[in-house]
Order: sequence, then C-alpha cells, then structure tokens
Amino acid sequence: MEKKLTRAQWDELRDQFERTPDPDEGSSASGEHYMLNYILNRLGYHPMSRREAMDLAERLLSNGWED
Repeated sequence: MEKKLTRAQWDELRDQFERTPDPDEGSSASGEHYMLNYILNRLGYHPMSRREAMDLAERLLSNGWED
C-alpha cells in the first residue's frame, strides 16, 4: 500500500492528474504526462509507462492525505 501524502502533495498531484489526458485517448503530444511523472518521481514513485503513472496517481489520490 502506498503512503498517504501531505495535503500539499495531494493537491499538487490532483491538479496535475486532472490536467493529464488519459493515455488511452490517443493524445500523445501533451507534456502533461511528463509533469505527472516528475511529481510522482519526487514522491518516490517511478512508473514505467503513462498508464502506470495514471493508475498510480489515481490510487494515491484515493488514499486521501495526512494532516
């Protein structure tokens, strides 16, 4: 199970997750996936694909945050 994020980390990840297009929709020209990966890397996670990054971000967000 992934660790809970701080509220600031959760907010940053949520904002980027909402801006990042679903990789299954075929939009590959967006730099938003790179930003999502950058945030996940800073949090200690290293997804190997766009789909993995989206799934991981979704799981982390569903865990909520710590105060």
